Amino acid sequence: MPKDYREKGNVLAIQLDEVKAFELSSLDKKTPPPHLSVWDESLTTAEQAYSFLQENSPCKLVICLNVAEVRNIEVVAENNKYSGLLNIIWVHLFQESNGKKIQDRRPGAKGHCGITGLDEESTPEGLTNRQAKNFRKSLRFQLAELASKNHSLLDE
Repeated sequence: MPKDYREKGNVLAIQLDEVKAFELSSLDKKTPPPHLSVWDESLTTAEQAYSFLQENSPCKLVICLNVAEVRNIEVVAENNKYSGLLNIIWVHLFQESNGKKIQDRRPGAKGHCGITGLDEESTPEGLTNRQAKNFRKSLRFQLAELASKNHSLLDE
């Protein structure tokens, strides 16, 4: 895998609904660096990506995002324009085997990536709590606008 995620290409995000779209789960927030799990669609099918989610996950909506468009999202807050806020990084998945963590070799695991920049610590300094919350909400809203909802390959 390359060290940096390639500029061209698409990633799949599996989301619950548009209201909660692109919010980090509690696990996503704890993972260094905090990221929203997505999968490179050239390496992982929607079915494979869904298999990595927790059992009984309500997530069913498959969303396709263009990497370059994600990276170009901008937010204006307090008369300042912020760009280069979001990034896509490779995030290796691991499994336990005989008490040791080993890299996950299941089908589709190589395509696991993450969108960084959506967590509270990534918010620019100097904003009030309300402004910071609106800032993150704007990022998620713009991601939702970019999403071309792929026909779900998963059962509704």
